[in-house]
Amino acid sequence: MRDVVKERHDAEPNRRRKRRRKNLSLYYAMVIVLVVIVGIILSLTVLFNVTEIEVVGDSVYGDDQIITASKIKTGDNLIRMDASKAEDDIMRELVYIDTVNVKRVLPEKVEIEVTPSINYGAVECNSGYLLISRTGKILNYSQFATVDLPVIRGCESETTEPGTAFVCSDNEKDKLLKTLRDEMVRLGTYEDITLIDISDRYNIVLVYDNRITIELGSQNDLSYKLEYSYMLVTKNISENKEGTLFMRGANSNEASFVEKSDLEKYESGAYTAITTEMPVVTDENGSVITEETLAGSSVASETAETTTTAATENLPPVGIVVSE
Repeated sequence: MRDVVKERHDAEPNRRRKRRRKNLSLYYAMVIVLVVIVGIILSLTVLFNVTEIEVVGDSVYGDDQIITASKIKTGDNLIRMDASKAEDDIMRELVYIDTVNVKRVLPEKVEIEVTPSINYGAVECNSGYLLISRTGKILNYSQFATVDLPVIRGCESETTEPGTAFVCSDNEKDKLLKTLRDEMVRLGTYEDITLIDISDRYNIVLVYDNRITIELGSQNDLSYKLEYSYMLVTKNISENKEGTLFMRGANSNEASFVEKSDLEKYESGAYTAITTEMPVVTDENGSVITEETLAGSSVASETAETTTTAATENLPPVGIVVSE
């Protein structure tokens, strides 16, 4: 019995020490929670208040206009600031801004980075024209086409409100126009194009410099046909020529140019166009590379660039001959 009492007596200090450690841990945890809560309250009220707002990037708008449109003010709390809403407000009010990124720069600065809208084309609609940017944003409405921009024909818009995205009412044409726009911008082939006509999406038509009609056919091999048609009209067809360039695509590897004065006879079969082979892109084994084989290749861009240069150097001129 004495041994049992002695064991209980010896265990009592251990239990007290454990309780003290537990209580101390709980105390520290409460202190940490309290510090965090105080820190959050301070950060949302006293600390991290905006003292500087900086606008970065070029724009037709002044810095003050952009800051006002963002609705961000000095004194606002940096943590509670809604950056996404500020971006939406800027994009809605200032239509000639294509992208905006509002960033927090701790401890007390806001940076607004903007990129300007770049005019791409004027979409023909029932009562006038919608000016759109390269990213497909509606910038303005006008009764008249802009002289230095291509007219886009054959694609009715679902909306005409400036600041919104241009969307063609025909879903397939909408996809085609976006693909065409992206490819032309990527290749740099939109220079001096005065008309883009997708009224018939199986026969895409471009007009270069108001004098050469380019019939691309369907969307197949679109990048290939855009690149080489542009090369032909800028390097192989004389600047004083007017007519129609028929592109046959990568599979048949042909293009034909018919002068304007001979087009009617050509279409009736009285003339025969001289066809010129477009440059053939091949790989290291001599196999022809088409759009399909280029897709997904990690060396596609490098291969196309090096082989295109060599293939286009000695390309013969394009013309027509009389077929009596």
